[in-house]
Amino acid sequence: PRVDKGIPEACVPDPVIPNVCSVRHSKLWTLYRMNITEINPLGSSFRILDFYVQSIVKPDPPEHLAAEPIPYAPRRLRVTWAYPPTWPQEPHFQLKFRIQYRPVLHMVWSVVETANLSDIITDAFVGVEHILQVGARDFLDAGTWSEWSPEARATPWTSEELSGSVPEIGNETTIEEPEPEMREPFADHSDPAEKVAVLISLGVFAFVVLALFLIAGAFIWMRVDRTVKYGGMKADFLTAIHMKALPKTQIL
Repeated sequence: PRVDKGIPEACVPDPVIPNVCSVRHSKLWTLYRMNITEINPLGSSFRILDFYVQSIVKPDPPEHLAAEPIPYAPRRLRVTWAYPPTWPQEPHFQLKFRIQYRPVLHMVWSVVETANLSDIITDAFVGVEHILQVGARDFLDAGTWSEWSPEARATPWTSEELSGSVPEIGNETTIEEPEPEMREPFADHSDPAEKVAVLISLGVFAFVVLALFLIAGAFIWMRVDRTVKYGGMKADFLTAIHMKALPKTQIL
């Protein structure tokens, strides 16, 4: 290959894996041009391939995938895994992960993504064994996703696990039931403080009602007294005026 317009270098073949070679000391964000030549008894041919290193990054699958039920959570599974050993665990080269899972009797996968090394499946089927796998990709979406990891299997927690852990009681063991509490009919078990509060409330209410009656009675009495007082003076005054206006013969 050749870096940009630099000096061509050899791609070192892998001694174990056929048709694989490695470019040593490769750099990110750098354009490489690779000349791939094929030779056979009938002749040869070549192809020019241009690429950036970050565009062809493909991590190895994560390792140590494990899944386990969560006690008292019949629809949840805890899943954990580890970085692939071939990926440098540095702050600038982090990975993100995706988990695919399904019940063993179903063929459709559910997929979730996370940047952590563990996750909790929250929609598992109750009491059904699940198959899980995990894949990895560069955190900045450079390159492609890795292959899926080997499968892990787990079944969510069920109430049978709890019932199975309860020790059995022999025939000779008896459990005494508490005797029912005997209460006198119509017995008053109220709090004395509550009684005092009720009596105070009734007294305040009676005082307010009495005050309203007194105010209403005083208002009515003042109204009647005012009407009688001023109404009588007005009648005597009009009578005197009428008698003054008549002739003396009619008055006599």
